[in-house]
Amino acid sequence: MKSINRIPRELGIISQVQKASKSRVASTIGFILGGVVPVGVYWIAHHEAEFQPWKWGLVTAGLIYSAKTVFDWARIAFKHPAKALGFVVLLEGIMTSSTTLWLQLVCLTILVGINGTSAACQLALDRR
Repeated sequence: MKSINRIPRELGIISQVQKASKSRVASTIGFILGGVVPVGVYWIAHHEAEFQPWKWGLVTAGLIYSAKTVFDWARIAFKHPAKALGFVVLLEGIMTSSTTLWLQLVCLTILVGINGTSAACQLALDRR
């Protein structure tokens, strides 16, 4: 399946954000759309799936969405696929399975930031 990610691979994370920040409407919409996924995954995993097990499917779908985005960004940031994979598994795993609230929330915040910023950049840069 061909990737539809239109952000040039040679564009680093900082460059993406700088270019995207010039389109505030697209960036705002993208941040909301990308950021809501980890928030939804967190809430369902910690507050709803225990009582409605079918909702683990929603959690899985959100983790798949987020993992791809976080992996792509981590690969750019860390310049190594194994580090990127470890980063993704650690963040997503802690957010969904840790029983330590502050640790869950730290990972959730990072995931909202990455997913939101990535979607913001995608919308803003596609607009150009």
